[in-house]
This record gives sequence, structure tokens and C-alpha cells, in this order.
Amino acid sequence: MDTATCNRDNAVLVRRTLKDDLPEVIAMIQELADFEKMPDGPQLTVADLVRDGGFDGAVAGDGPVFHSFVLELQCDPQGHANQDHSTSVPSSDPCAASTGPLTRQLIGYAICYYSYSTWQGKSLALEDIYIRPAYRGRGYGEQFFKALARHARASGCSRLDFHVLGWNPATRFYRRMGAQDMTETESWHFYRLQKDAIDKLCTE
Repeated sequence: MDTATCNRDNAVLVRRTLKDDLPEVIAMIQELADFEKMPDGPQLTVADLVRDGGFDGAVAGDGPVFHSFVLELQCDPQGHANQDHSTSVPSSDPCAASTGPLTRQLIGYAICYYSYSTWQGKSLALEDIYIRPAYRGRGYGEQFFKALARHARASGCSRLDFHVLGWNPATRFYRRMGAQDMTETESWHFYRLQKDAIDKLCTE
């Protein structure tokens, strides 16, 4: 899924995040942290996302630190989800803004980045995928996840990696999507050095 393409299904659109979307993405990052019972976790600002995601056009080195996508709901003026997007968006430009009387609302986001496996090569690491609670149970999560899988395949990735809290009901969804729990199957555990631990190692 490059900057010129997107995926549509009924009333929702999966597309690349734009700079103007970032305040809403920050809000959803906090919503996800609240759901994960870690409300004090997020410490990023919009400016951080602008810098690290390359939204200011001034990215050095190998490019943006992360890639981001949003799930956008298209509604008519009464707030009803548009079920016939084909007449409001020219087929020659599937990502163009609607010419009809539609409003657009962000109902989910995903943040990912490329990693590398010494066994399988280029991989896509999914840091976050989130759908706002009011819009769950409608198939949007499956559409979003499949769009990310297509992005991974189009980018030449050999696998899609992510981690999930053990109590999260979404584990059932990911298994249905074909994901394996690597802690169960291969006894892998996810470790992390926080910034203070890094600083301590560097000063010893």
C-alpha cells in the first residue's frame, strides 16, 4: 500500500496517514493505552510523530522511523455510514476526496516499521493496530488487518510480527487471521531495555 493506493470496503477507507491526521492519531494512541490499562504510557507529541514519520519532509538516513495508516469512516450529513462509495469517488482515483456530501471520521490507526530476520529477511513489525470501540464487530478490523498484510506482501516482507497482551480478547481474532503465538509454539519471550537501563549500561 504505497502513498498513491488505498483499500476500500463499503463505508470505510484504509489509507496512509496524513500530517493533519496526527492529532487524532495521538488521541487514539492514548485510547489504546487506556484500554491496555497503561494510561501513563504514551509520552509522544504530535511533533514527535511528525519528525519520526517523515511528515515534515525532512527525513535523514534511511527514511521514516515508522509508517502509519488510518481507517476512515465515510458518513452522510446525518451520520449514516456511506454504503455506496462507488458513485462518490472516481474510479480513476480511488484515494481522491469524495465529491459527494460525505463527512469523514477516523475510527482506527496502525503504526508499523520494517525489521529484519536473519532467518527470513525483511519483516514488518506491527507496533499498534486499533479500532475505536464503537466501531468494532462490523468487520472493519479484519479489513484493516488484511490491508496491512497486503502492504507487508507488497513491500517484500517475509512475515508480519506483533505482540498482544495475554488477556486481550483480540488474541482470538489474530488466531483466526492465521497468526501463531510464538511464546506457545517456540517459547520466545519479548524483552526490552528501557531508556534508563540503556543509560545505565552506557555509563558503567
